[in-house]
Amino acid sequence: YPGQTVGVSLVAVGQRNGTVPATITAQYDPDDGATFGDLQSTQKSSTTCSELCYTILSRRKTEEVKLNIDGSCAVGGIPLSVSITLQECPIGFSLSNSSDQCVCEERLQKYTSNCNIS
Repeated sequence: YPGQTVGVSLVAVGQRNGTVPATITAQYDPDDGATFGDLQSTQKSSTTCSELCYTILSRRKTEEVKLNIDGSCAVGGIPLSVSITLQECPIGFSLSNSSDQCVCEERLQKYTSNCNIS
């Protein structure tokens, strides 16, 4: 759902086919109007499989996120492209015009003190 965290599992492979730590920069077409949650566009992977988490704030159904490897293991500069499909907000939630994420509708809020989508 818009505003939920999406995990992307990956490991960076160096020039000698071994796993290496890397800085991963995520980006998408700025014309889409989508954004990431705070401090998520640049993350570090370790020498083992890492799960990088992104919060996608978007009004579109699908976002194409490009993951670029920075540093010494970046060969050829070809980004990994990940397509993330966002579902419509579930019943009782609506897409906020100001934050581009699913928020609890007022009619549901009066029946619960903890209106959490997950």
